Amino acid sequence: MISTYSLAEPTLHRPLPLLLDSPHSGGRFPDGFVCNATETQLKTGWDAFVDQLWQPVLAVGGSLLSAQYSRMFIDLNRAPDDIDPAMLSHPWAGCNPTRYSERGMGLIRRLALPDVPMYNQLLAVEEVTQRIRDFYLPYHQALQGQLDKLHQTYGAVWHVDCHSMKSTGNRMNVDSGQSRPDVVLGDNDGLCSDAGFIQVVEDAFSRLGYSVVRNQPYKGGYLVTHYANPAKRRYSMQIEINRALYMNETQFVPSHRFSAFQQDLAKVCRSMADYVQSQCGEARHG
Repeated sequence: MISTYSLAEPTLHRPLPLLLDSPHSGGRFPDGFVCNATETQLKTGWDAFVDQLWQPVLAVGGSLLSAQYSRMFIDLNRAPDDIDPAMLSHPWAGCNPTRYSERGMGLIRRLALPDVPMYNQLLAVEEVTQRIRDFYLPYHQALQGQLDKLHQTYGAVWHVDCHSMKSTGNRMNVDSGQSRPDVVLGDNDGLCSDAGFIQVVEDAFSRLGYSVVRNQPYKGGYLVTHYANPAKRRYSMQIEINRALYMNETQFVPSHRFSAFQQDLAKVCRSMADYVQSQCGEARHG
C-alpha cells in the first residue's frame, strides 16, 4: 500500500475543529518515474518544509495533513479533471482544463518551469487515471474525512491550506517578475472563509512585523474553493508564505531564520486556536 500522505492529530486530549493541510510539501516520486526536468527544476515546485513549519499547530489542538509525493507528479490542489488533453496520447472525456492547465500547471504538469516541458512523450490515459486513483484520491479522502469528523463533533470546522511561494514570480505566474509580500492570505475574495478568522490570522502576522496581503496574487486554489461552505460553517482559507523568510531558494535548504520563523508561526497558530475555541460553543449550538 502506497503511503501518499501523513495525518498528525493534536497532542492535546481534546482537539479543536482546526485542520491545516500542506498539499505541496511532498518531495517523493514513484519508483521508475521518468521526466524531462532535472532534480533542481523539479524542486522549484516544492513547498519545501511547509509541513515542518506548521507543526506547532498540533500543540494548540489543531490537526495537520501533509502530502508525501511531489506536486510535479500530481497536483493535489487542482480539480481531478483539470487536465490538458494535449498531453495525452488518446482523446479522453475526463479532461476539463482550466486556466491552470493553460499555464502548464494543471493536475498533471506540462511545464516544470517556463520553457521546460515535463515530458518528452505523451502520457497514456491509463497512467493518468492510475495517478488519480493511487495518489490523488487518498489525500482528498483523508482531508474530507477529517473535516467531516471535526464538523460532526463541533458543528463547524476551520480549514487552512498551507503553501509557500517564490519570492519573485516567474513567467508561469500571474505576477511574473514582481516581488512578493511576506504573506498572502486567500479566501476567494471573502467567499470561502470566516471573516473573523481571516482577520485574526492577518492581525497575528502583522503584529509580528510581516507584510500581509489578501487575495493577490493568490485567492486560494481548488482545495479552498472545493471544501469551503460557509453557509454550513465549513470555512477554508489559504496561506502563502514567502520562501525567503525561512530558506535558501537556490539550495533548497533551511536558512538561519528557520527556527525563529517557526516560532512566529507557533504564535499565529495560538491566535487561530484561541479564535476557534471562542467559536466552539456557538458552533455546537448554532
